[in-house]
Amino acid sequence: MFDEEVMSTPSFDSDGTDKKTFSPFVLTDTRDSKWKDLRLSFHDWSWLRTIYGADAINGYYLNGYGVEGLVKAARLAAGLEPEPKGIAYNSEGDACFVHFSDLEEAVKTAEISAEMIKDRGKLVRMIQIAKENGFDDE
Repeated sequence: MFDEEVMSTPSFDSDGTDKKTFSPFVLTDTRDSKWKDLRLSFHDWSWLRTIYGADAINGYYLNGYGVEGLVKAARLAAGLEPEPKGIAYNSEGDACFVHFSDLEEAVKTAEISAEMIKDRGKLVRMIQIAKENGFDDE
């Protein structure tokens, strides 16, 4: 389902943010802060509407919680535990946030999430998996 490639290397700017490697997702490194984590986020709703022309696909609402469900589904489809120790989901209606304690886990998740959201076929499949596993915002 997902491409097996060499893991991408994040390119963090001086603020610890990588807006390009996993676009439209953003990966932020806050390991040197009091939070000591990495954060994957999605909140580019104009990109989503431009690409897909809607806020919902197949009855699946694409808000922060909905995208969180798709991230969980993408992890499951890639053979990864959707909610393992070391990952904390903290989404809101207007943004998807996923916190990681491990860089490798963050990069794997960022890669499959970006791949999934840019490919309508994979996105529709992840919607189905999210619904089947209770990851949707219902």
